[in-house]
Amino acid sequence: MGIVKQYRKVSFTILEVDSIPCSLVGKKMVFSDSGKIETQPWKLPWPMPWIERELKKLATEKAGVSGVETKRVYNPEELDQYVLVRIERYIDLTVGQIVDLVADRYSDKEALINHDGSVRYKYNKFQKLCQNLANGLLCIGVRKDDKTAIWSSNSPEAVIAQFGTSKAGSVMVPINPHEKQMGIEVLLEQSDATTLIMNPGVKGTENIEMLYNICPELKTCKPGALLSVKLPMLKNVIVVGKKSYPGTYSWSQVIDMGQKEDDGALIERSQQLHYDDPIHMIYTSGSTGTPKGVLLSHGNIIENALAMVERMKLTPQDKMCIQAPIFHCFGCVACTLTSVISGCSMVMIKKFCSYLTMKIIERERCTVASGVPTMFLSFLDEIRKEKFDISSLRTGIIAGAACTKELVCGVVEVLGMKDIVISYGLTECSPCITATKAEDALEQKANTVGYPIPGVEIKIVNPLTNEPVKPGEQGEIYTRGYNVMKGYYNNLEETEKVLDQDGWLHTGDIGILREDGYLEVLCRCKDVIIRGGENISPKEIEAYIGTLADVYEVYIVGVADSFYGEEMMAFIRLHTGSTLSELDIKSYCKGRLASNKIPKYITFVETFPLSSTGKVLKSELSRMALAITKELDKKTS
Repeated sequence: MGIVKQYRKVSFTILEVDSIPCSLVGKKMVFSDSGKIETQPWKLPWPMPWIERELKKLATEKAGVSGVETKRVYNPEELDQYVLVRIERYIDLTVGQIVDLVADRYSDKEALINHDGSVRYKYNKFQKLCQNLANGLLCIGVRKDDKTAIWSSNSPEAVIAQFGTSKAGSVMVPINPHEKQMGIEVLLEQSDATTLIMNPGVKGTENIEMLYNICPELKTCKPGALLSVKLPMLKNVIVVGKKSYPGTYSWSQVIDMGQKEDDGALIERSQQLHYDDPIHMIYTSGSTGTPKGVLLSHGNIIENALAMVERMKLTPQDKMCIQAPIFHCFGCVACTLTSVISGCSMVMIKKFCSYLTMKIIERERCTVASGVPTMFLSFLDEIRKEKFDISSLRTGIIAGAACTKELVCGVVEVLGMKDIVISYGLTECSPCITATKAEDALEQKANTVGYPIPGVEIKIVNPLTNEPVKPGEQGEIYTRGYNVMKGYYNNLEETEKVLDQDGWLHTGDIGILREDGYLEVLCRCKDVIIRGGENISPKEIEAYIGTLADVYEVYIVGVADSFYGEEMMAFIRLHTGSTLSELDIKSYCKGRLASNKIPKYITFVETFPLSSTGKVLKSELSRMALAITKELDKKTS
């Protein structure tokens, strides 16, 4: 990308020297990717021009995608002399600076459009709103590295919040707008969020009412002065919308504060920000049942977004339908950030509905649509029922769950998205690890998730021996590169479980690396359930259903589903004499668990299958679940 290229740097840090009679350890040189030196000359007892000359030569050779390595650099005239250097390639930009650069170049181009087309911001307006929000956040006391939670559905305000918080140097913590009271309390507490930007609710004022239940002190405090017993870190609540609520700032109020403030404090803040600073903290349940905040830096996500821009061949002439939720890493990196970096327009889908989304694509002449397989299956169902002119669609990303050959063929042949990209990734990897190219053959798109994006390595390892397997053999997928997270927030133990000393992230997924370098993902060796592209932890749901007095024991497993990829089945053992029904279980969950976390199937059992050590065999429960759902399918067919 032309905008970013001039900000690519290569730095060399001296780690060790040999046959040089003075200490150079710790000294650093930084070059642009064209080989121009950007640091002051070293002050040495005597000149050693060979070092700068050799490093400059190496800088032009090593320029490119972010990464770190070490190398010995020898004096070509005296080969007993060398310096061992740490070489780091990076993009010397923050997410907030990306907005400024793009707005300068594409000032009058449409940047952000809401679902009904009534709000249409050009890039100059979008940049100004991000700037005003950042200034406003500084006015209400947001400091560098403070956590700002965003509890919102897809909207122009949510995108402005994503980029505005980055300009303020605050770490964005996106939260599912459908999250219920128990979940939101846990996330706000664990994240140490000091500020919350929120919509009043997905159903009227549902969310603000839940917040008042958690923090009753909010009803009587002044805005910015919350002293909550349950959430002692939370100070500011900002509510999007026209109505005002006790104890909160309104969105427009904070924007107005920022507009009236000069930019001096914000300029000073921007000078404190670094490309390696964490900027997103995105929660994932993983297999532990406990939400973990994945810390991602500016460098992580900018480089990852660039890779997907190149795979989709995005240009400023493109217009992206943002239907993937931006509280996901997929949505806020592979969709909104890729759009901004490429200078293309963003059309926000407030809530996915296949019919309405296709009408918006038709109205706006969108060229890009990314999402999970379920969304594209819905498109295919819809287009069989009604004619839509979606001939403008060209590309997008399908990720988040396994794709079938039939789905990919339908997307290419029926939806006309010949440049569709299939990708595989994890939140812990910013998120993309592999992707097909727009021009790849249908066979590669239908049977693989592509090959590693630049700067990212993968290997397939036997999970029992930890030894790499041969091409074509299956094993656990390991990955390494610039895209790997900085770690789980305040959770070193869980970080060390998945990230080894050599920098390899253990994905917990089983795959095959083909001879041609393309990856096939077979299944997960963790018990996370992926429903409609969202990771769901069985342990979280088991823990909640287990609070019912009549429930003696409960286990959740995933079952294959043609629409969502996976659904959930709960196996429940009740206390003797209990008359609890399936309806009772679902009613207990409704309104307390997010709707996608309520098991579709409930099965009551007398006993559970156990291993020789007494552990419940979830593999056997999965087999039982498969048999039960097959029997149900026979009855309904």
